[in-house]
Amino acid sequence: MANLNFWLSNSPLNPNHNPLITVDFEGFTGEQWYPYHESMVSVSPVFALTTHYPVEANGHAIQHVKTQSYFDDYYNRIHIFPAALELGNVASEQVSPVNLWNAYITPKILQSIEGAEEGLNVSGQPNPPFTFAALQERAWNVSISPDGPTTIDTNIIWQFGEDQAALHITGTRIVAFGWLVDWSKPVTETLQWLTDILQSKTGHEQRRSLRLSPRIQFDAELLLYDAERQFFDLAMVGWDAKNFAMPIWPQQQWLKTSHAVGGMVIYCDTTYRNFKANRLAILRGQTAFDNETVEIESVYADRLILKRPLLKSWPAGTCFAPAVTAQLAEQPNLIKRTDRMMRTQVSFNVTEPVEHPAHLPSATYRSYPVLEDAPNEQKDLTHTFERFFNTLDNKIAQPLKHDLAKAAFNLYQYAWMTYGREQQAQLKGLFYALSGSQKVIWIPTFSDDLTVISNQTGTSNALTIRWCGYARFAQNQLGRRDIQIRLKNGTTLYRRIISAAEINAESEQIVLDENFDNVNQNTVLMISFISLCRLSNDTLTIEHSNDSDGIAKAEATWRGVHES
Repeated sequence: MANLNFWLSNSPLNPNHNPLITVDFEGFTGEQWYPYHESMVSVSPVFALTTHYPVEANGHAIQHVKTQSYFDDYYNRIHIFPAALELGNVASEQVSPVNLWNAYITPKILQSIEGAEEGLNVSGQPNPPFTFAALQERAWNVSISPDGPTTIDTNIIWQFGEDQAALHITGTRIVAFGWLVDWSKPVTETLQWLTDILQSKTGHEQRRSLRLSPRIQFDAELLLYDAERQFFDLAMVGWDAKNFAMPIWPQQQWLKTSHAVGGMVIYCDTTYRNFKANRLAILRGQTAFDNETVEIESVYADRLILKRPLLKSWPAGTCFAPAVTAQLAEQPNLIKRTDRMMRTQVSFNVTEPVEHPAHLPSATYRSYPVLEDAPNEQKDLTHTFERFFNTLDNKIAQPLKHDLAKAAFNLYQYAWMTYGREQQAQLKGLFYALSGSQKVIWIPTFSDDLTVISNQTGTSNALTIRWCGYARFAQNQLGRRDIQIRLKNGTTLYRRIISAAEINAESEQIVLDENFDNVNQNTVLMISFISLCRLSNDTLTIEHSNDSDGIAKAEATWRGVHES
């Protein structure tokens, strides 16, 4: 058996024990733990206790500051949540819950609810007056219908006598423009930027854009008959000066699946279409009366998530398009064909900014992009020049003209014809990137401007060309110093002419700033001059022959600028 080191404490019964320890405690010795020893100490109090509260002293006033607490922050007032409703565009009835909490520790009487104007309704509780119990919370439903004033900016106030709770409501009522356009005539989309151009006498420019996004106008033809004509006539009488939810007709599509009432998702193709979060879209049935405007919560490649459930069911084949808020630019002129049918043209000014991704060509030369796509030459395109003349004419002698800039600024007419949504998106992206007349880009003439007649091979920086007067007239001239060399193998070279000289009556030689390999009359397809240009004005028009899966056309005039 193992031995353990230990020590044995002295018993309280030893001579040195504390005389104040009770006999009961002294009973706990050895292993005698139970039964307990009865107490030999009396439990009766020695003397009776007397209560002396409150204690009085010599009181005096002191300076103090009462600090705020959590109680002061939240109680003894009326709380409302939310305190403001920002509705945005109201195209269908919207219902929002509003909660009021009586944070007083005593009952309060709601005397009245004020400020509910036309198109606003407050429901969900008994009509006042009635009593709010202490610390009681109640909920109301505030509904806003599309019928009423165009602009919503009002306060609904719950009156509690000396206290009140206010709900600030803002928004804009709009009506869906549900009439279909007549696609026998194109729909035009006009983009208008605003560029401030400061131009010196030498032609150098300083340009700044004054708009973050362009103004947009849509023009379309309508063919109206029977009930839709009557509806259009009355809508113009009562609403033509207000906002419409206008579908972007060139971006319409037809849904491939049906959607049930109460749904929060619309399955559609959103690629290269102007679907944006917090913006609108329109579903349209067979007539102008059958439509629904929805507000978008988020956008995915194959679907839209809505902010509110669908109010009705929509079958597969329903026409669906992104929408923008717009106002009529002018009153429509109705042309009466019969007593039941009329034709008209509508012009809408979009009242909200419309963003679009900027897109510049990938090819660059001297730090600027190059437009390499050849123009649509279905019709004749013009090419001219502009000079800065200062004319002195005293009406007696011959007038005197002085060329201030000593340069000819090229003016090129250009035309596009795009097919499909991707090409149309890239064209519009180019316009957005250029921001009207602000930005510059290299524009080739897309003409055979210089003809190579040499058969030299190998590496060189000189070309022999057919005599055309370049060395005599165009050397170091604006818009005639840089060239695009297109080879038959598909390669495109960009070079600057640094010098030129006549060889004889039939040939000239030009020297370029960089070497090249095997550029001769057998390998060159075409040499064109390129000019650094900007758009000559800030207004661009896209003509949609049909929707965005079809054809769209546009035209512009490029103006040469002084290179830096």
